[in-house]
Amino acid sequence: MKEAEIRKKAIEILQGKGWATWFPSKARFKQNDIFGIFDLICWKKKNGELKFVQLTTVSNLSTRRKKIQNFLKKNKINPKRNLGIEIWAWNRKKKAFKIESI
Repeated sequence: MKEAEIRKKAIEILQGKGWATWFPSKARFKQNDIFGIFDLICWKKKNGELKFVQLTTVSNLSTRRKKIQNFLKKNKINPKRNLGIEIWAWNRKKKAFKIESI
């Protein structure tokens, strides 16, 4: 499944649960991830909660986890705090996301 299709499915799920979502538009030859890592930023309309979502496939889950952990370490951000960081890994066989909080 293509990245745009995975993003569309994730946004449908999030909006169904009361989240407003935003993602940067695509630009050729430019970085287009939030902080160079995240694909979506989500805001819970009810309570103002924020979360950052990295979209990937199950086969790339550990690579994305390491990328986020390296970002947190490099920027001296305590990963033990509830940062609202999630990795949504699309499982093609199960046709569902595996969601992991960091």
